[in-house]
Amino acid sequence: MRKQGIHGKTNFGCLFLTLLLIVGGYVGFKFGRIYLSQYMLDRKIYEIAGDAAEDRKAKLFPSERAVADAVMEAARRHSVDITYDDIEIDREPRTISIYVTWEGDIVLPYYTYHYTFYFDHQRDFKY
Repeated sequence: MRKQGIHGKTNFGCLFLTLLLIVGGYVGFKFGRIYLSQYMLDRKIYEIAGDAAEDRKAKLFPSERAVADAVMEAARRHSVDITYDDIEIDREPRTISIYVTWEGDIVLPYYTYHYTFYFDHQRDFKY
């Protein structure tokens, strides 16, 4: 004998909400990871510029290449794909400036988002 009340129907509102949460979580993860790396690298470049500004006798960073190496190491730690061509360092008598450009793509199904981040930090030398 068949039981009354069991029909195997799906609540489409619940299914739609579940799919929406899955898609939103995936897109949020892809974008969130990039923007978190951008924030962490921005803070690290600011610290490197401050360290280079305090190093007025050039013991820690004897050349612009040493500063660029520190930026590349920070970028590698945060999984940022930049090259030495993307880094520009200007040492002037009273300031140091670090300019970095990071470009890339976030690839989603049926869509690719191109992003470009510019990091620009200038710090005064400490005397």
